[in-house]
Amino acid sequence: MSENRLKEINSQIPKIFEKIIGDAEIGDIPEIIEALAQVDSETERQIYIEKLCKKFGISRRSVLNDVKKENKSKKPDLNFRAQFPGLIEIVEDDKGSPAFLVKTEKGLLVSRKYEVDGTEYHPPEKANLPFILPKAEDVIYWYDFDSKELFSDIIEYFKRFSFLQDKYWQIVALTVFLSYIQDHPNIHYLPILLFYAVPERGKSRSGKAFTYVSFRGVHIVELREANLFRYSQDLQATLFLDIKDLWRKAERNGAEDILLLRYEKGARVSRVLYPERGSFKDMVHYSIYGPTVIATNEAVHKILDSRCIPIVMPNKPKNYENPTPDKAKELKGRLTAWRARIMDMPLPDVEVIPELSGRLWDISEPLLRVCRVVNREGFETLKKTLIEIAGSRLEDKKGTVEGQIISVLYELSPEGLPEWSIKTSEVLNRINDKRPETYKLSPQYLGKRLKAMGLSTKVIMGYSEIRLKRTDFDLLCIQYGVIENNDILPPEKTLLNSTTLSKQGLSTVYDSRELVESQGNSTETLLTESLENKGFERLVDSSRESAEGKKKIILKTLKVLYDEV
Repeated sequence: MSENRLKEINSQIPKIFEKIIGDAEIGDIPEIIEALAQVDSETERQIYIEKLCKKFGISRRSVLNDVKKENKSKKPDLNFRAQFPGLIEIVEDDKGSPAFLVKTEKGLLVSRKYEVDGTEYHPPEKANLPFILPKAEDVIYWYDFDSKELFSDIIEYFKRFSFLQDKYWQIVALTVFLSYIQDHPNIHYLPILLFYAVPERGKSRSGKAFTYVSFRGVHIVELREANLFRYSQDLQATLFLDIKDLWRKAERNGAEDILLLRYEKGARVSRVLYPERGSFKDMVHYSIYGPTVIATNEAVHKILDSRCIPIVMPNKPKNYENPTPDKAKELKGRLTAWRARIMDMPLPDVEVIPELSGRLWDISEPLLRVCRVVNREGFETLKKTLIEIAGSRLEDKKGTVEGQIISVLYELSPEGLPEWSIKTSEVLNRINDKRPETYKLSPQYLGKRLKAMGLSTKVIMGYSEIRLKRTDFDLLCIQYGVIENNDILPPEKTLLNSTTLSKQGLSTVYDSRELVESQGNSTETLLTESLENKGFERLVDSSRESAEGKKKIILKTLKVLYDEV
């Protein structure tokens, strides 16, 4: 159709609608509604709706609702999706539109729609994606090249925007690689990068540089859980939380669980959104796992800190470049190609490092495994850096209340015994001797801390005692940096069914009182000592099952432990 003919038709449309509405009867309204839905100009459509309403005396809202329904019925509902098995990434095709880049048995496929198990998926519109898309042609080009310089190029990219020691840039770069294989079957945890320093040290600059080069990076300056849910569940986005006093705002917004669970694959949080629907239909469960970077000038909560790799920004002022998405675009294409190559290949195993225990090992293992793939020569450097971080954490734990308690218990404990007890009051006095009056611990607080660490207390004849076992206590001493592995001494050998007492820091035993649980707040009432405190032990009953008759035989033994004379 020629351009002149098209203009002629468009010029006749207003006259046609004028005539249609002028000659219309009540039964013609559905057809008029269908015609109005096809008018592209919103202004013209409103004019015709006004004339239709005036002619038949109907409400404008009802006509608008019918037009919207007609529009909706004409447009098919597309199933938008940003993740499914085999998807490498949403890319920009040769026409600049979002398309799927899928890894198939025949190679890489670029398509604007893709069917999985009978369901046809479409990529979200470009306006709904808050990150730059790599170009399909670039990814396909780099897919055929195993670029050994990719890791070093990423390091050089970061150095353009801020300063860190090379050993820390290595951790940052490896975390970028992890963001691209967050869904890999060998990855179960992701370390949270924590950029921490006073203002104007390059935290935000480093975080933005990370965001632009990472997998679907999104820069966030406000904690809104609705946004966090959608970025995590729908996009599997890498989140850069650039927020002052992050933990306080998380508590205020009720988003602590989101921050604490971001590092763990499969983690979900629940919210009651539809209470009117009743049981099992009122809650929505959101997947919130994904790569996370935090920049803050206030210390985060110690529980969140245990999930983080801390990076303190040094004071190195200089005229650095400003990071922009365009400066990271080529690297994004190369990293996406790397993802395509590695996504269905197993990652190399690494041996457990004794110095890295608990949660620190959980978040360090993926860094070590990906280091074996992209930077083999830097493996030992990474290992030493992580051990340094572990040592720093031990020093921090020594200064906590729990660390002080373990240190005092170690000072009061005898050597070589497999089991022993210490008076709670003696521990409390030893701790409080070094504290100002306003910061002294109460017996109740000490009892709660002991319970939290798994140390049991008992009240024996009015005296609260802490019961300790060598293996469990040595492990606590190692975890709080009081001793090292090679400092552990083997326990003394004892007679069968015997209890060995030591005079060092051990309480005596009183009769006529049943053992009860204590939180460390019992009163100490002096009672009459039994014969057991005068050098004798009561009869010990123990049950043994015979191999032949399966009958229980009571063995009674009398043992003299020591002579006080």
